[in-house]
Amino acid sequence: MANSLWIQAVFLVAIISCEFASGCVVTVRNNCGYSVTACAQSGNQNIAQYNLGSGGSQGIDLGSACNWQAAAVYASVTGQCAVSGSPNAATDRNLANLAEFTIPGSGGNDFYDISNVNAYTIGLAIRPANGGCRSISCTIGDIRGFCQPNNVLQTLPSGALSCVNTDGTNGLGPTAGTMQFKNACPDAYSYNFDDATSTFTCGTGTDYEVVFCP
Repeated sequence: MANSLWIQAVFLVAIISCEFASGCVVTVRNNCGYSVTACAQSGNQNIAQYNLGSGGSQGIDLGSACNWQAAAVYASVTGQCAVSGSPNAATDRNLANLAEFTIPGSGGNDFYDISNVNAYTIGLAIRPANGGCRSISCTIGDIRGFCQPNNVLQTLPSGALSCVNTDGTNGLGPTAGTMQFKNACPDAYSYNFDDATSTFTCGTGTDYEVVFCP
């Protein structure tokens, strides 16, 4: 009997230890009907590349500290996330829309957002596992029809399309060009300081899912 109780106690301690050791996970999922080259970078660290087939996914383990600062997940339009020989230099981040995270942020919360400040190229969603936190998404069905002046449509050698937000990073605030993006995706950043309607929070310790073609 005593031996049985000892085994149960050891098992319970092991479970508790595992629970405390577990951290946060950001799962990147490809719901598109085609393969996606997913890129993930925190700050100026090396860029991780995940080649996801249709329906594929990749978990990014943030460790027990749940720390992922100035992080972004996006789809490469060239099929290569980092410049050859420079693993922390992006090839085409400036042509992509981003799922952005600051984990943790402040006040016990994470910050997350979708940004079209650079461009738009693919439908994107962020879904917190915590049901009390808001899921956000941005999908533009007809990118050719959407991308009107002052914005610029680029067709990449891969065949991918990118609508470049020409005023997104110039510090001018709302313009006719950025309002095209804001009207299409009210929850997403359309210019650099579009914080009031575009930044969302969730308690630190939450898992997240980033979805292409939600």
